[in-house]
Amino acid sequence: MRSLFCCVLILLSLNSYSLEIEGEFYIGDGANKVTVIGTSDFSRVQPVFAGFVSAEQSAQVRYLQMSSREIDAAVRSGLSSDIDLVMSSAVDLQVRLVNDGYARAFESSLGVEFGWRGELVQLSLEPIVTIFNQRRLEGFEHVKTRRDLAQFLEKSSGRSFRLTLYDPDVSGVGYLLSRQDLVQDEHFWSLLEVLSNQQLRPNCCSGDMIDGVITGEFDIAYNVLESYVLPRQMNAPDLKILRFDDYQLAIPRTAFIPKQADDPDSANRLVRYFLSQDGQNRLAPSVRLDVIQANRGGGPIKPIRVTPALIVHLDHINRQRFFQRWNRSVRNP
Repeated sequence: MRSLFCCVLILLSLNSYSLEIEGEFYIGDGANKVTVIGTSDFSRVQPVFAGFVSAEQSAQVRYLQMSSREIDAAVRSGLSSDIDLVMSSAVDLQVRLVNDGYARAFESSLGVEFGWRGELVQLSLEPIVTIFNQRRLEGFEHVKTRRDLAQFLEKSSGRSFRLTLYDPDVSGVGYLLSRQDLVQDEHFWSLLEVLSNQQLRPNCCSGDMIDGVITGEFDIAYNVLESYVLPRQMNAPDLKILRFDDYQLAIPRTAFIPKQADDPDSANRLVRYFLSQDGQNRLAPSVRLDVIQANRGGGPIKPIRVTPALIVHLDHINRQRFFQRWNRSVRNP
C-alpha cells in the first residue's frame, strides 16, 4: 500500500474555488485512480477502500476529507473532472445538490435499494444518541424518553446541570437534527427551553461534546453521533449512552457522482462494492445499513428520509423563522 499522507489544512484549487481540505489520503497502488471527497473521518471508510483496492488491484483511491459546507460550496463552484464521487452526512445538502442538477445517474444495474432518483445512494446509517457522565448524574438511569429527561432536569431543584448539544448556526448536522426533532416531537421547543434553563452550551462538534462529558465539563450531551462515542467508552468507564425509547434519529450518509466526473465507471464500481456484503462488513456495525434491524436497545430507529422535503428547511425564510424561535428558547451562557 502507498503510505498515507495527511495534513491539517490544504488549499486545493478546483477550478475557481479554493477548497479547504482537512486531510488527503491515498490507498492502493493501481493506475486507475478514483478520487472521492467526503465528510467521514478517513479511519471510518479506510477499511472499505482497502477492500475495494484488494478486489480491484488496478485501482487506487484518493480521499479528500472536508466539511459538508465546503463540499456543498465546492460542487456549486464547479468541481474538476477528476472528482469521481461526493460522500457526505449532510443528507439535506446532498439532496439539494442532486435536485439542482449536479449529479449523474448511477448504473441501472447497481440495484440501489436506498437512495433517491437513481442519482443519490445511501451508503451507511448513523444513529444519534444522548450521552452522559454517570458519576455526576445520580438516578439518571431512570430516564428513558425525552419527556423523562425534561422531568429529571425540572425536578432536580437546587442543582444546575451542564449540558451541550450541536449549535445549528455553525453545524449543518446540528441544524438537520434539530429540524428532524421537530418533525418527530411536537414538544421539541419545550425540551429545548428546559435544557436552556440549565447551563446549556451549544457546540460545533461531536468530538468536543464527547470530550466534555468524559472530563466532566458537561454532564449531558444531547444528539451525538453514536459511532464517535463507542470507541471512546473503552477508556472512559463513566461515559454512558442513552438510547431514547420514544425514537432514535439516524442520519444517512449518501453519495453521488458529479455530473462532470470523467470516470463514472470507477465510481459505480466503488459504490457497488460499498453496498456489497463484504463492503458493509468492513464498516463498524453501528453504521451499517442493517443497523436498523439490530437489537440495540431503545425505541425505533427513525432514519431521516431521503426526499425533496429536506430541501424545504434549507429555504432562507424557513431558516430565519427557525433561528428566531431557537434564539428565544436558548439563552446564551
